[in-house]
Amino acid sequence: MTTAEEQPAEPELIPARIQDDIKYWLLRLPRGILSVFVRLAHAIVNGIRSFLAGIVSFLRDPIGSIRAFFVKLRRELDTLSTVQLIAVLGVFTLFLVAPLISVVYTSFVDPATGFFTLDHFTRLFGDTNFWPWQYNPDTGEWITYTDTRTVLYAGDLLVIQGWDFGAVLNSIYVAIVVTMFSIILGVFFAFIIARYDFFGKSIVRTVLIFPILATPFIGAIGIKRFLGARGFLNNLFYTTLGWLPFRVELHGLAAIIFIQSLSFFSLVYLNAYSSFMGIDPSLEEQAENLGATGFKLFRSVTLPLAMPGIQAGAILTFILSIEDLGTPIVYYDDLQAQKTLAYQVFSSIATQSGSIDPKGPAIGLILLVFALVGFLVIRKYASLRSYEAGSKGGQWNPRTRRISPQATTLLYLVLIPSLFFALIPQISVIVLSFAKQWSTDAILPDAWTLDNYSVLWAYENVANSINLTLIYGAIATVVIVLLGTSAAYLIARRDLPGKTALDLLVTSPIALPGIVIATGYFTLFYNTPFFPPGGPAFLITMSYTVRKFPFTVRAAYAGLLSTPVVLEEASMNLGASKNQTFAKITLPLIGVSVLAGSLLSFVYSVSEVSTSLILGSVGREQAPMTFWTNEVLNATGQYGGYFNAACLGVLMMALQMLVITITNKILGSRSSAITGI
Repeated sequence: MTTAEEQPAEPELIPARIQDDIKYWLLRLPRGILSVFVRLAHAIVNGIRSFLAGIVSFLRDPIGSIRAFFVKLRRELDTLSTVQLIAVLGVFTLFLVAPLISVVYTSFVDPATGFFTLDHFTRLFGDTNFWPWQYNPDTGEWITYTDTRTVLYAGDLLVIQGWDFGAVLNSIYVAIVVTMFSIILGVFFAFIIARYDFFGKSIVRTVLIFPILATPFIGAIGIKRFLGARGFLNNLFYTTLGWLPFRVELHGLAAIIFIQSLSFFSLVYLNAYSSFMGIDPSLEEQAENLGATGFKLFRSVTLPLAMPGIQAGAILTFILSIEDLGTPIVYYDDLQAQKTLAYQVFSSIATQSGSIDPKGPAIGLILLVFALVGFLVIRKYASLRSYEAGSKGGQWNPRTRRISPQATTLLYLVLIPSLFFALIPQISVIVLSFAKQWSTDAILPDAWTLDNYSVLWAYENVANSINLTLIYGAIATVVIVLLGTSAAYLIARRDLPGKTALDLLVTSPIALPGIVIATGYFTLFYNTPFFPPGGPAFLITMSYTVRKFPFTVRAAYAGLLSTPVVLEEASMNLGASKNQTFAKITLPLIGVSVLAGSLLSFVYSVSEVSTSLILGSVGREQAPMTFWTNEVLNATGQYGGYFNAACLGVLMMALQMLVITITNKILGSRSSAITGI
């Protein structure tokens, strides 16, 4: 008989080591979140302090400050650089800064009197669709118009929807949830690809590029039909296999979260993968020598070193989620999906007439504030990505482990379902494009056809929009190449006063809501030679130019950083002028990077959604392809509905896949340089 001391210990349901890890994160998470907000507040305070210090310094000696500014400017600029600087500042001032200022001005001005007013915001927050907590002065009580039901039952149908707290909070919490899911998926895939070698890794890595091919707008077209109450998954698991006790359908904000998460997680993946590959392997080896292994090594060394890239991708995901217009547009018939900031801006613009409800710019201003704060955070953390300790040998000496066939099998049991759900937007759009008819209880279409693709050439409006989109994108790309190369050269090779502000200006459009920029075009340019009624072509082109500018300027900048300055100095020492050196030495050396960046600028221009939908609504004959994709989706007749709209989505995805493949071949390992800001 054994004593109490000799009795074997009861088996633990959860090992003590894992329990310690869980406790560690439960204690660390609140402090980590608080730390992020504290650092953000600290950065904002420091920024304001620096700005005020600069103003004070200028006011103490304005003449001396201006003289010093122009002396340094004159020393750094020659004829070519002057032309480049004027061109870049002119385009961005006229087509980015001025429209945004116009949105701010319109938000605070009464159109009838021209005086300052807060009535637009008062009326905005008096709308229950926008802000659900309303005060009733007659009864002296607060009335709440919220809906916290997330699950609804209707017969054999289970409907999952989001919480409805009005457009402001809806947009914020949707963006937060999307960002969380994107971080989980993106970091998981990035760590697996960066740290392990296994059979089929190259295929998985290629497949992980696919989610970036479909914007939420295109993905929503397929998912709404594919995962509907009578869609593929319900017909497979409920009708055919009987594995589910009821049909499941996503509505409203839940559908938006699902679609955006599958579309945006690749942004976190690309940035996280770049960060993991850039970590100096010796840092992890030193931690292992000190006893850190497994999850402890990951949480204490690997993850903190990769965090700047992860945070940059996460915040960019947050911004793109909160400004997404395409998904709510596809779910326009769902009242809850309409309660987002982007859709509220869109609905405030009256099509064809060009008139704008003043609450549209007021909502746009709120969106702009969210975007600017997020962008400044991106700049703060992205600047840490080149820290010295994390840049030695990671790309060229990656720390990877070969896993056994058994572990590979277990890994694929996780990867295959994850990749399937990640690729649902692309798979669903392709399947729909070939469907001739699809009965309500069938798993797959009853009949297949290629006739759906006739919409691309037989429907005159669509065919014309494809041609116009390619023209708009080509013109915008030419302007982007000229100005983007100039801006990158000025930032990388000239010590200009205010160079940081110039860099901030030319890279900011990637994080600024396109719907706000389009609103600014209406408030500033409508019914002018730039934007005549029914003629949005010029501003569509310019919106593509400024919005997709960062892809080329970052690629050119990365090319300049990898090009030794001594080559240019040697050219000038041999008698060549700065202009000759730029044309004959600098441009040929960075030509490959500029080409790759311009290809990305082009492909993302032709798939632009928000500005295309808004500007195209007042000039259908000049509207681009994404506008007509939405028109075809909501139309009836021979060229209308999901099947034909999916064909346009497949065309966009094919074009994007072609360009991204070429870009990766051209840039190689430098392609990660254009995924950040």
